[in-house]
Amino acid sequence: MNSFLKRGPIFAYCLGGILILLLINTSVPPSNAQKSGDNPQSSVQISKLSTNSYQIVNETAYIKPFFDISYIISGSSNLLNNSQSIINSTIINDFLSSPTAGYIMQQNNSSNSTANATNVFVHLPNPFVDQEKISNTIQQQLFEAIDSAIDIDYFEIDIKCTFGNKIQDWNCDVYSLPT
Repeated sequence: MNSFLKRGPIFAYCLGGILILLLINTSVPPSNAQKSGDNPQSSVQISKLSTNSYQIVNETAYIKPFFDISYIISGSSNLLNNSQSIINSTIINDFLSSPTAGYIMQQNNSSNSTANATNVFVHLPNPFVDQEKISNTIQQQLFEAIDSAIDIDYFEIDIKCTFGNKIQDWNCDVYSLPT
């Protein structure tokens, strides 16, 4: 009976004349001490804040010329580096599924219109960027911010990415959190 006591408390129940022994092992192996996700220091957190406004004219709704989507990515610089691929895909997929993704304006560039005596139609460039440009810009911004966070090497980092309607104004900034 001494070997059972070393394992943990013993509970005995008598149920209808049947003796039931319940052995409880109170030692928990370190690998099972916490479920994944229970320790906030071992995860990356992504939060999103989206603001936009609409204007209704003649029973038609229009997105006003300003909107803003911000993502805040929090975690240690090491975890951010190790999770960079999933961070990129999560934010890119989320952004591209937002209704404002189709309203991202390109940088102002000179018109590629060619108007002369033989060409009566003026070709205006598309003022909006395509999904590939959006994805590449987000990926580049995140890469630069995470690379900067790795250089800082603080235990806890916040990266705030702000994506508005002008792609040239997009940026991601790195902030260290107090420990």
